[in-house]
Amino acid sequence: MKSGFITVREATADPDPDTPQPTPFPIRIVQDPPPPPPSDMDVNVPPPPGSIKFRNDNFYESWDKFLALEPNRGQRLSRAQRAVNVEQAEVEGAEGKKVQENAATSWEQAAESCRKKVAAIVEECTRLNQKYRDAIFDLEASAVQRIEAPPWIKRVEDIFDDPQFFIDGATPQDVHQGSGGDCWFLAALMAVSAKKELIDQLCVARDENAGVYGFVFYRDGEWIYEVIDDKLFLRVGDDDNVTVVRDWQKEKKEGMALFHPDEEKLMSQLQRGGEALYFSHCKSSETWLPLIEKAYAKAHGDYYAIEGGYASEAIEDLTGGVGAHINPEDIMDKDRFWREQLSRVNEKYLFGGGSKPNATKGFVGGHAYAVLKTYEEGDLKLLKLRNPWGETEWNGDWSDGSKLWTPEMMTKLNHTFGDDGIFWISYKDFLKHFPSINRVRLFNKDWQVAQQWTSVNVPWTVDYLDTKFQFTISDKCPVVIVLSQPDDRYFYGLSGRFCFSLHFRVYKEGEEDDRYIVRSMHNSGNETVFTRSVSAEIEDLEPGTYNVVFKVTAVRTAAAMTAEESIMKFAVERKEKLLHVGRRFDYAQTKGNLRAMEEANKKQKVSGHRQSSIRRAKKSRTLKQKQKEQARGRKKRIDDAMREKRIAYHEKRRQKEKERQERRRAQRSEGSDGKTESVTPLTEESPVKNDEEADAKAGAEAKRPEAETDGKSGQEASKAKDENEKSDEPATAEAETTLAEDISRLKLQQSRSSSSRTDPVSPLDNGEDDGYESPVEPPEEMEDDDFDWDSEL
Repeated sequence: MKSGFITVREATADPDPDTPQPTPFPIRIVQDPPPPPPSDMDVNVPPPPGSIKFRNDNFYESWDKFLALEPNRGQRLSRAQRAVNVEQAEVEGAEGKKVQENAATSWEQAAESCRKKVAAIVEECTRLNQKYRDAIFDLEASAVQRIEAPPWIKRVEDIFDDPQFFIDGATPQDVHQGSGGDCWFLAALMAVSAKKELIDQLCVARDENAGVYGFVFYRDGEWIYEVIDDKLFLRVGDDDNVTVVRDWQKEKKEGMALFHPDEEKLMSQLQRGGEALYFSHCKSSETWLPLIEKAYAKAHGDYYAIEGGYASEAIEDLTGGVGAHINPEDIMDKDRFWREQLSRVNEKYLFGGGSKPNATKGFVGGHAYAVLKTYEEGDLKLLKLRNPWGETEWNGDWSDGSKLWTPEMMTKLNHTFGDDGIFWISYKDFLKHFPSINRVRLFNKDWQVAQQWTSVNVPWTVDYLDTKFQFTISDKCPVVIVLSQPDDRYFYGLSGRFCFSLHFRVYKEGEEDDRYIVRSMHNSGNETVFTRSVSAEIEDLEPGTYNVVFKVTAVRTAAAMTAEESIMKFAVERKEKLLHVGRRFDYAQTKGNLRAMEEANKKQKVSGHRQSSIRRAKKSRTLKQKQKEQARGRKKRIDDAMREKRIAYHEKRRQKEKERQERRRAQRSEGSDGKTESVTPLTEESPVKNDEEADAKAGAEAKRPEAETDGKSGQEASKAKDENEKSDEPATAEAETTLAEDISRLKLQQSRSSSSRTDPVSPLDNGEDDGYESPVEPPEEMEDDDFDWDSEL
C-alpha cells in the first residue's frame, strides 16, 4: 500500500498585488472501473520471486492495540492528536485531503499558531519564574537520542558570555559543521542564508529570557512548527578529565596529556563559545544555527534521524520549494543550463552540490556543498561555493592562491584567501567534480497550490495504476506538477519494510492514446528508490483538463522490521518517543485516508478467504460428481462386458450340447437294433432347463426297450409258459441264455446313456472345453480409455 499526493502549482498571469487573485483550480482523483474478480486460476498465485511469507505490514491494527494498552494516554489530546482528529473529519468518506490555496497561506497559518504557543509558554514561565523545559524533546532523557553524543548539556546562557540569536543577520560564513553527519542540511542552510528573507521566515517567535524558540518547516505539502528550549550538547562536561581532551582518539581511548593544567581555567575555556558545542556552531556568539538544527532534529524525532540526506530535500523543508536532482552528464545544452538556471541562483532557484565518493582536488568525498553566488564575464563563468566544515577547499583553478587571480578580480568578487571553506570554481570544473547538482525552485505569493491526497495498493506488476489525478487550468501559464509521498525520515521505524519510487505522465483529457505531454523528469534526491517526490515543469501549458497517470514500484528489505514489530519493540524501550512519532505518522497517513484503505483491504482479505473456500468447496463437489460419473460409467462397461461374455458362454454350451446329442444319437442308433430315438432340441430361452429335459428323455429312451420287452411277454409269456411247461428241459435252457444276453445288452446301453448326460462342466476342465471363460467373473483386461487421467483422483 502507498499513501501519496499530487501537487500542482500554477503561477498567476499578473504579479501585481492589486490584481484580483484567480480562483484556485481544482484537482481531483479519477478511478477507472475496477478489474474483474479473480478466477479460480488466481487462487494459488505464487508470491514474487525471492519473497517470503508476508508478515503484518499494516500500521493501524498494531497502533490501535498500542494505544489500547494505556487508554488514558491514548485519549489525551496532544497537538498532534488534535490535528489527526481534524484531518479525519476532513477526509471522512472522501478519497483524501484536498487543498486549494495560495502558496503563502499555509506558512501564515503555521507561523500564527507558533507565535501563539510561544506567547503562552512565555507567560507561564514568567508567572512561575522558570525557564522553559521541553518535555517532549528533552536532551537529558537518554531515550530521546540514538547517537553516541556526550551526556553533557547546558543552556545557551551558560555556554556564551553574550548569546545573540543573530549578529548582523545570518550568513553562510556562520555555518560550521560539528560531529553530526548532517552536512546536507547545513549546506541547505547556507544556501538559504544567502537569501535573507528566506532565513528570516524560519524562526517566527522567540524569547531568550524564557529560553523558548519557535521555528516553521515545510513537510508533506504544508508548513509545520516546532517549539524547543535552549539546551544544547557540549563536547566537554563538568566531570570530564580535561587532561586527555586534546587530540582524543576514540578507538585507542587515549589523547595528548596536558602537563600541569589549570583545570578550572581550562574547563571554563572548553565549555564556552560556539566551539564548545558538540553539533553545529557559529564561530561567534550567534545561536541561530545550533537552535535551528535542534528544531529540525526534533521535527524528525532525534539527531540520528537527520544523519545523511540530500541538500535539495533539506532546501525544500526550509523554503517550501520543489527540489530536483540533476546529473551534469544528462544536460544537453550546458550553456543554456547556465543561462536559464544556474545564473539565477538566489532569485528563482537555490543550488547545492554533492561531490564524488573519492576525495580529489581538495574536495571531501561524498560531501555536500552550497552554491552561494555566480559570476559571468564574457566566456568566464565562475561559481562561489562553501564547505559546511568551514575549512578544506578546492585546490584547482581559481582556488585560493591560484595564478588566475588578479587584484582586480579579487576586488570585483570581494574575495580573500584563507581556509574558511569558501572558494571559487569554474563552471567547467563544477560540472566535472559534482556528479549531483541539487536544485530547488522557489515560489512566492503569486503562485497558487492545489493538492489531493490518496492511498493506493501497490501491485507487484510494474504498470500504471487505474487511479489517476485530474486538474484543469483556464489560462496559459507555467505549471509545476509534483507527485510525492510522506517523508519517512521522521517516522523511519514505522515505515515498514518497503521503499517506494514514483513515476507519472501527463496527458490531455481525451488524448491518452497519444504521446504524453510531459513525464516525471526530476527526483528530489539522488537515488530513485529513496526519493520522496518526483516533479515536472511546463513553462507554457495550454488551458484545458489534464490527467496525471502514475505508477509506484516497491523494493522490500527483508531484514527490516514491519510497523507491527517496531511498535512492539519501541513500546517497551521508548514509549514516549513512540507515542510522539506515531501520532505524527498517523497525521501524515490520515491525509490519504490510509486507515480506511487498510480496513477495506482487511475486509477484502476476509471476503477473499471466504470466496476461496467457496471455490474450493465447488471444486471438490465437482470433482466428486465427476468421480461418481466415472464410477457409473466403469460399472456400466463391466456389466455390458459381462452380459456379452455370458451370451458367448451359453452359445458355446449349446454348441457343445448339440455335439453331445449327435454323439448320443449315433450311439443309440448303433445299439438299439434299428429303433429310433426321439431327441428334443434345446431352446435359447432356458438352456439349463432344456438340458435337464433332454437328460430325462434320454433316460426314458434308454429304458424303453426293456419296457417293450416286458410288454411283448404279456401274451407270449403265458404261451411260452405253457410251452415251457410242455417242452423239455433243453429248450428251456436255450431260452434263458438268449434272455440273459438281451438284458446284458440293454444294461450296457443304459449305462452308456447315463454317462452321456449334460452335467455342469467345471471351468477348470482342461479336456475338450479348452478356451472356456467364466460367465460370472469380470473380464481380465478392461481399460477405462473413455476418460482422461485425473491427477487429483
